[in-house]
Amino acid sequence: MNHVFGGILATLIGIAFFFTIVGVFGLTTSVVALLLFVVLAVMIFRRAQTEDAAS
Repeated sequence: MNHVFGGILATLIGIAFFFTIVGVFGLTTSVVALLLFVVLAVMIFRRAQTEDAAS
């Protein structure tokens, strides 16, 4: 259940972050920031799964 809540929270933070960046810096920078956010979120999510499996 914690993974579901974390995923939803990360999604909401990402959406807010994306629209903030669009408003401040423009579309090109916001797309790059969104890609960075998605890559980091996937890396963190996969790391958490790996640590759970090792326990």
